[in-house]
Amino acid sequence: MLKIAIDTGGTFTDYTSIGNLNDGEDKKIFIKNPTNHENPAEGIINGLVELAKKWDTTLENLLSKTSQISHGTTLALNALLEKKGVKTALFTTEGFRDALEIRRSQLDNQWDIHATTPPILIPRRLRIGISERVKYDGSVIKNLDEKSVRNACKKCKEEDVKSIAVCFLFSFLNPSHEQRVKEIINEELPDVFVSLSSDISPQIREYERTTTTVINAYVTPIVSTYLEDLKDRLRDYGWEKPINIMMNSGGLSDVPTMNKISAKSLLSGPAGGAIGNENLSKLLNKEHLVLGDMGGTSFDLHIIDNNESKLVPESRIEGYPITLPMMDIHSIGAGGGSIISVDESKRVFVGPESAGSIPGPACYNLGGKKATITDVLLVLGLIEESNFLGGKLELSKAKAIEAIEENIAKPLNISVIDSCVIVYKVASELMADSLRLITMKKGNDPREYSLVSSGGAFGLFACNIMDSLNMKEVLIPVQCPVFCSWGMLGAKRRYDTTRSFFMEKQRWDSARINEMIRSMKKDCELELQKLGVSSNCYSFELNLEIRYIGQHHEISIPMDKLEFNENDLELINKLFHDTHYDIYQYSQEENDWEIINLHLAGFENDIKNPLFNFDENNFDNYEINVPGESFKMKDNINVKVFSETDLDNQIRGPAIIKFDYTSVLVPAGFESSILDNGILSIKKSVKEE
Repeated sequence: MLKIAIDTGGTFTDYTSIGNLNDGEDKKIFIKNPTNHENPAEGIINGLVELAKKWDTTLENLLSKTSQISHGTTLALNALLEKKGVKTALFTTEGFRDALEIRRSQLDNQWDIHATTPPILIPRRLRIGISERVKYDGSVIKNLDEKSVRNACKKCKEEDVKSIAVCFLFSFLNPSHEQRVKEIINEELPDVFVSLSSDISPQIREYERTTTTVINAYVTPIVSTYLEDLKDRLRDYGWEKPINIMMNSGGLSDVPTMNKISAKSLLSGPAGGAIGNENLSKLLNKEHLVLGDMGGTSFDLHIIDNNESKLVPESRIEGYPITLPMMDIHSIGAGGGSIISVDESKRVFVGPESAGSIPGPACYNLGGKKATITDVLLVLGLIEESNFLGGKLELSKAKAIEAIEENIAKPLNISVIDSCVIVYKVASELMADSLRLITMKKGNDPREYSLVSSGGAFGLFACNIMDSLNMKEVLIPVQCPVFCSWGMLGAKRRYDTTRSFFMEKQRWDSARINEMIRSMKKDCELELQKLGVSSNCYSFELNLEIRYIGQHHEISIPMDKLEFNENDLELINKLFHDTHYDIYQYSQEENDWEIINLHLAGFENDIKNPLFNFDENNFDNYEINVPGESFKMKDNINVKVFSETDLDNQIRGPAIIKFDYTSVLVPAGFESSILDNGILSIKKSVKEE
């Protein structure tokens, strides 16, 4: 049987498959296609048809021999970033409809007088106060006024609202009012989607809970429509099994869950890469890895320490706080399709705007007029006109030169080649600075880490960036162009639940915390069973989110047990102080702490995710003449181009190594070696004394 993973990015969609047909030889096949933004489901089917051809069969037969399809998509993220979600209203406790506008008082940079805040997703006229009130302990002090709810529904009908977010004060302690409001909305507006904060984010902090609930209401109808369309299209080819959807947490869920909480898929693609990074760390027994994933739209970073990745309880996307568990991923707008611009002071900027797949970079010859990183790489001779995207797309160097001349060279008053060299250096430093952010600026020594190259373009930057941070090596997996979809093949079906749970150190009560954990465990077991995970095939992971009393943010403390006794207080006390010291380099053992939230994850047991092997196809080595700056040399130089079958021999830079869908730049003073079948290691050459 086969397993298939599909990762839809902003520019390309990746398909990775492993297994066998008719009990034949196991194979590992992957392809890349441009993303179809106009009709995403149609694009997926077309890609699967092409994948079936690679297996020398029909799509119907391929699906009949497939046991699992996993899918990550940027649809929710794009809807949020482009502000193209559905028309949404907010029902909230009367007097609190401006929580989204007031936000929090702190800024990312308090000294920046030009700092901007993200736009409010719901206009004030559609933020409607509902007469009700729940007290801080969950008791009702003002009953729900159902007439005010029906009046609000009437207004939403007049405004043609498609989705409603409901967020009442302290509903995470008592959700009864929100639940009743949903019943009324379903009566009055049966076609409108409803998102309850008590379902989406049942935890403390009104603003963050409201934002998360609103974003879910804003994007879910779009994702739901797409997923139902995809199910229908796959059903036409005989697929009746579930579709596993990749979540921000690095786990897999299903379509019914995503139809309710699509906000869980905002970073589903990069999360697949994070899981792949974690699995690669264990397969290679390398404790410290940094994944650099440069796709067509963005550059994503993920770090592994001690063979494990971090899950953060809250993150920000475009300035919006999201209180859903997410892999700790840092992203910037520096992909192959990132548009290059020059301002009036002659500063060169890379991204964040992307040309996407249509019209794409100027060299695609599909109508794009703006210069991108891909255009620059083409003009520098680092990618070929006739062998882009596995030979599916022929590039136009003339169009690339024209765009660079108009958008970069003329404003800078320099040559096209000099412009390209500057852009290459700016893009490299932009990515290197992001690496510094997640290593040195967080107290980690980059010299301890290996840099994993992922995505179609990062191999042309990775060695130079590794060198600037004095990292150990660059690792190039064969599957690096489709690394996120490969990671999804090793993802586990998973369910996360978070509950606000207030307990100070001085009021430690093991019976009370055990009761809450048992309740959360039952929820996890029920959801895992819905996902098809057998009761003897899953495990649990508990995190206590704790802070010093009076502190603003809590930290997650992983626990290796699900039941506590009175003597465990000292264990938790030590773990909290030690973890706080590891993160911030100080602890306050004289101060008391308090538990704020409990986070329990249930997931199926280990899933195997084998490495891909080097390709056996070969071509004759040849030389190209290119500018030397990218290879740490001056003037134009001759560079030898190698294929995968040459990797048995040590390759010394300057050189280019060609893989399917990507190329790797080996600068002067670097050399390659095979770390494992399908994994190439590139390090600085050891100088002989």
